[in-house]
Amino acid sequence: MTPSDRRAVDDVHRLRLAAQAADTPHLPPPCPADLEGSLAVPPPATAIEEWAAYSADRTCVASVRLEFPLEENDNAVTAAVFLVHPAFRRRGVGTRAAEFVRDRATAHGRSRILLAADAGPGDRSAPPAQRCFAQALGARPLATFPHLRLLVDAAPRTEPVPEPLRLRFWGSTVPEDLVAQAARLEATLSADAPTGRLEWAPQPSAVARIRDFERMRIARGRRAYQCGIIDARSGRMAAWTALSMTRANPDNALQAVTVVDPAYRGRRLGLLVKQHNLAACRAAERGLAQVDTWNSAENAHMLRINAAFGFTHAGTRSMWELAVHPPSDAGRPDVALDR
Repeated sequence: MTPSDRRAVDDVHRLRLAAQAADTPHLPPPCPADLEGSLAVPPPATAIEEWAAYSADRTCVASVRLEFPLEENDNAVTAAVFLVHPAFRRRGVGTRAAEFVRDRATAHGRSRILLAADAGPGDRSAPPAQRCFAQALGARPLATFPHLRLLVDAAPRTEPVPEPLRLRFWGSTVPEDLVAQAARLEATLSADAPTGRLEWAPQPSAVARIRDFERMRIARGRRAYQCGIIDARSGRMAAWTALSMTRANPDNALQAVTVVDPAYRGRRLGLLVKQHNLAACRAAERGLAQVDTWNSAENAHMLRINAAFGFTHAGTRSMWELAVHPPSDAGRPDVALDR
């Protein structure tokens, strides 16, 4: 599926809206610009395949997005989207789609298939129906990521940063004089973040990764608000954070990266940089009401920081690993997947 496939793009967007309303009404609805941009520009060092499944009467019944890492973690494929239209569930469509994902993983020489499932605040793991489906497919649970939400009116007020530190703000593109430091900090964050059973290798320090991510974000119509804390003595970036927003959801922001240089930790800089960045974002985005973020359940440090900032539990994202070879053969319903 490509951006020029207008019918397929529209069909998939409508399917994702229906699935969001049925499964995850606590999350912001999918953004059409985000979908179109994701077809045009992949994540850094990643190949993508976007598939739509149609029934015999050409009704779109499932949406599958596969992401194939090209450098580190190149033994895996992530089904970043794996959705069956609510009106077509319990008809074997999901089983057929899982078989198709296994076929694509095998074709790319991948030995691991990762799936994600979101649950609302009333369930601390995947919903029972999703758990049963994953288990029937032979998937095993790997990790959980608590979904945290901040109501911005409950956010703490900004506090001054200590001398000789300075604040610096920018938008969707990291300034050229800071991008190498941003790459260094992002690699530090990737290496330090606990992965548990995910067994996910950290990304390298690379300016190209930062720039490729920015191109992807801009292609998706997203806008970012970013803040760094700079040591005036050395010019070193001690902390960095980012918020991102889609075109379709002016009331919601995603809390993305927050990282503090190891040499500056223990000074509350993570809290301070988030305070000032949120204040700048709120000043520009008058409709902003809430901020969402996800942290590994094993990342106790970041969970404490976000709790102190005012984030509260809003749901859970579960990661599963699907067996490349199914536990048993299953029937194939009459559906076809179109790329």
